[in-house]
Amino acid sequence: VVKTINEDIFYNIRSSAIPASEMSKVKNVAAFLKENPDATVDIVGYADVKTGNPTINMKYSKLRAQSLKDKLVKQYGISANRISVDAKGDTVQPFSENTKNRVSIVTGTTKK
Repeated sequence: VVKTINEDIFYNIRSSAIPASEMSKVKNVAAFLKENPDATVDIVGYADVKTGNPTINMKYSKLRAQSLKDKLVKQYGISANRISVDAKGDTVQPFSENTKNRVSIVTGTTKK
């Protein structure tokens, strides 16, 4: 049975720090990875198009994805090679509500 996880971790404007209100989602991702040693996750960071500029927004989207990976590795002991990161800046807007695009989207699957 293939298991999957999908979590959206939302951030404050001009920030890559994971808000306390989102930590339960981070714990869910860590628990999924610990319970499924063959699982991997992809983290994609985004920024909203209505603030900043493309350069700043790319920076924040990269920092958001990387800070989430760092949290999983350092705090939860997840192997870094099980986590891939990518950043879309403001080139892709996954949500219609602008403020929700300050997000890292986590998707993961088990191998079997």
